[in-house]
Amino acid sequence: MWENVPDFLELFRNFPVSISVLFVVPVVLLSGPSSTVMAAHEFPVFRMQQYDLHQTQVGSRSSLVNMEARPLTSDMLTRRCVVTRLSDLTIERFKEAVQTLGAGAILILLPKNTSIAALEQKEKSRGIGEIVLSKEWQQLERDLLTVEVPIAVYFAYEDKELTEIYKDIETAVTSDQAGSAFEALLGVTSTSGYQMVVNVGETKQIKDMAITSLQGKLVGRGIDEQLPTIAIVTHYDAFGIAPSLSFGADDNGSGVVALLELARLFSRLYSDSRMQARYNLVFFLSGAGKFNYQGTKKWLEDNLDNPG
Repeated sequence: MWENVPDFLELFRNFPVSISVLFVVPVVLLSGPSSTVMAAHEFPVFRMQQYDLHQTQVGSRSSLVNMEARPLTSDMLTRRCVVTRLSDLTIERFKEAVQTLGAGAILILLPKNTSIAALEQKEKSRGIGEIVLSKEWQQLERDLLTVEVPIAVYFAYEDKELTEIYKDIETAVTSDQAGSAFEALLGVTSTSGYQMVVNVGETKQIKDMAITSLQGKLVGRGIDEQLPTIAIVTHYDAFGIAPSLSFGADDNGSGVVALLELARLFSRLYSDSRMQARYNLVFFLSGAGKFNYQGTKKWLEDNLDNPG
């Protein structure tokens, strides 16, 4: 939406308006942006983590967004939705926007392929390679999860339409950024203003969350109940700043692959009674590994109460 009526009316209260301005307005209105795609654009977003662990609150504590968009470089962020690219964000800028400038929400645009984005930024980083940049983003992710975030924080993959919107937001001149009344008037009527809206309800606490774990057992040679047991355990779930953005190739997809391969090999060995060891083997895929290994803890408690 490019016509910002409240800002326009504000001009009449704060600035002297001459008769000549009234003749300019119809002309300026007719020269506004003609891009129909910018009238409304719907895109998927991923909300930042929110959970409580050992009396500690982690992640974004809000989900509601219905605010005007502003770039991270804007001086007026109070009750606005900050739109920024991941490559432009630092933990210091994040803290300033939230804690000092009073931003109402933040939308972080992610590159489609972080490896390609890292390569493209080699020159800007004075020769620092892709791996270092990737580590910087990982460090930012960890830092964000240690900051108290009372506002809604969302992530979105940047596409062609979002890129165009982001450029409009960066270059738009609004009434609170204008240096003069005429500049403010031109900005209100000839640039694109965007209202970011997330159509979800307020967050609610999920109680008694079920943890799903998977277990397989190979019985060794001898009496099952009398044989010692070797447990091969790994957690299967990944963790990230937003649940839907967690892929976990090394944490812990690789661990799951290793466990499944060991289960396959030992299953073939134990299928021959002559190859069975005098040990039971338990293969356990645990849930909630990133939440202080809650799945493993529950499994141990259940087996201590009900062995076998």
